[in-house]
Amino acid sequence: MFLFFDVLPFRKQLEYNQTITCSRCGHFGRYEVYLVGNRFRLFFIPIITFGKKYLVRTTCCDTWYLLDPDVGKAIERKESVSIRDSDLQMYQTGEPLESRCPSCGASYPQGAHFCPNCGAKVDEQER
Repeated sequence: MFLFFDVLPFRKQLEYNQTITCSRCGHFGRYEVYLVGNRFRLFFIPIITFGKKYLVRTTCCDTWYLLDPDVGKAIERKESVSIRDSDLQMYQTGEPLESRCPSCGASYPQGAHFCPNCGAKVDEQER
């Protein structure tokens, strides 16, 4: 007799979008909410889900936050809720889409070699 079982991580995007001005990079973006965890499967049928948590991703700089479980459950039930800064805990920082020129302080897009404002060469180490 053979038993086929495994434990696999899963990630499901919940139906929620909130427009924000990012406190990390200062750009406009939105929050996307994900339910992540692990599933024990027997014969490819999910039996037990464990390690569930709610994560929030910012679309502007791809930063990830842990979301308060009560707020996450409300979003999963499709209740009308708004995510506050106090509901979030830093999980993983992302890369901002723009950086600042060391000469004039103007923002320039990632991958640029020269500042579009003053024309100064942007040093690779400062990115």
